[in-house]
Amino acid sequence: MEVLLHKRNTYCHCKQTRTMADVVEKSTAQQADEILDDEALAEEKLLEELENEELPSHIRDARMSELKEQVHQYQQHKEKGYGLYSTIDKEKSVLDITTQETRVVIHFFHPDFRSCALVDKHLEKLAEKHFGTKFARVSVDIAKFLVTKLKIQVLPAILSFRDGIVVDRLIGFEDLGNNDNFTTEDLEKRLAKTGIILLPDVRPESNKSLFGYAKRRDEDDDSSEPEDL
Repeated sequence: MEVLLHKRNTYCHCKQTRTMADVVEKSTAQQADEILDDEALAEEKLLEELENEELPSHIRDARMSELKEQVHQYQQHKEKGYGLYSTIDKEKSVLDITTQETRVVIHFFHPDFRSCALVDKHLEKLAEKHFGTKFARVSVDIAKFLVTKLKIQVLPAILSFRDGIVVDRLIGFEDLGNNDNFTTEDLEKRLAKTGIILLPDVRPESNKSLFGYAKRRDEDDDSSEPEDL
């Protein structure tokens, strides 16, 4: 099912080739808020469209059920903090989030590092744009066990988790031009390479290992001038 939304002019267009997960994962926080705010209007517009198409009643009922399920999933995501770039204050919460949610991006940061603050600005924008992925950050002072376990030696460190498994490691600015002039779009495309976020013009690559993307060089390589712990 595909849902196309416009504020004050909400309408739905459903396709059997798209799953409910596809719709939620490719939504923005704004689109989710518009459906949640105007659920009654969305239902009204969908009913009007279905009547114009003169579809059998069982198909109309199925599409209405899909809309209600989509609203339910949006609400669940919103309650879990999707669409926001949140700060985790307990190490155990990192484990809970990464094992309970499907797609998660965690920034291991230090509050005194300028490079980490720069990454925060970009990730905050991406959290709003990619409602199907959970974005958060945790201080290395709080997550000392995980920092050791995941062998994080250089910051900033952005780790992507898929069903509890590390599928990508972005250490420093190595994959972003080796400098701090990269844009939010640069970071977005880099993260999309492993499918942790979805972009129509980026095809996820499969050459990733458990502890790093493409495993091109060790995580403690500081050629991009990141900051040592």
